[in-house]
Amino acid sequence: MCGIVGSVGETKLRDYLLHGLKSLEYRGYDSAGTAFLTKEKLEVFRLPGRIDDLNQLVPAKMHGAAGIGHTRWATHGEPNFVNSHPHCSQQGYFTIVHNGVIDNFRSLKKKLQNQGCKFQSETDTEVIANLMEMHYLKAATKNPLDAIKKTLEDLEGSYALAILFKKDDTKVYFAKLHSPLVIGKGKNTNYLASDYVPMLDYATSYYIIDDYQYGYISQKEVVVKHLDPNEEKPLVFHQTDLKVIDIGLNGYPHYMLKEIEESPEVIKRLMDNYVDGNQFVFDDVLIQKFQEADQIIFLACGTSYHAALVGRRYFESIGKTSRVYIASEFAYYPEVKGKHPLFIFISQSGETADLIRCVKIIQQQGSPILTITNTKGSSLDRASDFTLLLYAGMEIAVASTKAYIAQVALLAILRAALIGNTEIITDLIEVEKAMKGLIGAKLEIKAIAEAIAKEPNVFFLGRGLDYDVALEASLKLKEITYIHSEGLPGGELKHGPIALIKKDVPVIAFVSDQITAAAIRSNLQEVLARGAKVYVVSNQALAKEEDDFVTRNTKTYLSPLTKAMVGQYLSYYAALSLGRDIDKPRNLAKSVTVE
Repeated sequence: MCGIVGSVGETKLRDYLLHGLKSLEYRGYDSAGTAFLTKEKLEVFRLPGRIDDLNQLVPAKMHGAAGIGHTRWATHGEPNFVNSHPHCSQQGYFTIVHNGVIDNFRSLKKKLQNQGCKFQSETDTEVIANLMEMHYLKAATKNPLDAIKKTLEDLEGSYALAILFKKDDTKVYFAKLHSPLVIGKGKNTNYLASDYVPMLDYATSYYIIDDYQYGYISQKEVVVKHLDPNEEKPLVFHQTDLKVIDIGLNGYPHYMLKEIEESPEVIKRLMDNYVDGNQFVFDDVLIQKFQEADQIIFLACGTSYHAALVGRRYFESIGKTSRVYIASEFAYYPEVKGKHPLFIFISQSGETADLIRCVKIIQQQGSPILTITNTKGSSLDRASDFTLLLYAGMEIAVASTKAYIAQVALLAILRAALIGNTEIITDLIEVEKAMKGLIGAKLEIKAIAEAIAKEPNVFFLGRGLDYDVALEASLKLKEITYIHSEGLPGGELKHGPIALIKKDVPVIAFVSDQITAAAIRSNLQEVLARGAKVYVVSNQALAKEEDDFVTRNTKTYLSPLTKAMVGQYLSYYAALSLGRDIDKPRNLAKSVTVE
């Protein structure tokens, strides 16, 4: 969730650190800081707030030979100056930034306090810095890399670390476990970052650091070691197809709006990558695993969980018993039925900590794992037996839009491949056209959004696939408007929630399925009778004259793609009318790398 940058070499250090942190804003944060090291001194700048504020704090002519930077999303201690990164050890030997959570930091802190160590912050990060210093000072041979290794052996939990050692301004040290960290190789400079984005203007090739690896970068050298020397392997650097242009606004006022309107291109790109003429392009072994599986088990969180709900219906419809679990629950209460389950992990970032925790549970029982992700080379990609990429392009806004569209569309294509249904191509072309129609009619949705933004509570109703979309639309509204919202099955109203319906409460209903259309409209009469303000979103085949917004027809099983896009527009325009920070909503982060 936090972001790390680091560099040593000939680059303009201040520019890289602040540019890099700015490019990581999409990950979510509540404070930020940098540290610059030269032979003369170490200078640390940090504060609660935005990168723009940090930019004002760091002197324009600030120089350094080596440096690190951080955006923090608070886990231990409130977001204030004292808890902001970087953190220094008591005697200043080590300065570090840290992503992740150290589970045993309290016992380690008590041990250090018993030895006379005093702490300034509430963070687990400061514990790491002081632990390194303790190991360094106690060692007969004063080697910072040995001190780092001994510290890592003491830690339980997750970490990505960038570290400065005060006696050597030619290196930036690092370590990684369950939290992403990438090395970038440039001309007479090497870089560290939480992902590729900060380094796109600077590095020419990249190395994704594995779990339990640690080491350092210098101007011309990259040294990577493993806590288990038997696991050390040659470094292989690679290129990335991500381009700087992918993260530009291209004239849009917000990334969220840009990414909503990239959805038709996402559909096209998925077809290009997974369908070749009348043939599907999937690994034959993966297809065989699906055929052998007696149960499909989805694990996901948030928006990806809602995509998994749609995926469950897809596979149930072709005779595959399927279940969906929230990953953070499954991690503690794993439940597996069937002798040959196939697990599907869905994660936009591929770094979701709750899913990573589930990997070991599933690997111990020997079941195959398929990861569906937007991020090649991510932790889940590398830990899984199979990976299907979303090809959605970089998603910057915290609220996921086009990645959800890609997840549902890819699950539909996978279902079609399992039953040999090449009509999916025509069906998705219809969806692409319907989405372009939505873009042209978005101001009609804006009018509805501005009306619901005035109310403190909003309800979304649906049945079947429309209920799955109602949950996702409700989540989007919560995320970026801070309006209380619920998604409900239409038939459940009378079992309790209808008690919340009163005059002028907005109720938004999705009507996409002939089977349930009459039933959901009957439910709407129940809320109308109690004074609710009802908005109906239907398609042409099921529309009535009084409906508020009508989408073009698509096949019913693909209706979540267009209805979700309507929900995304509703949330965007409601947030816009309320003056919210749309791309960076409060308390949220893009890549959830803590449990």
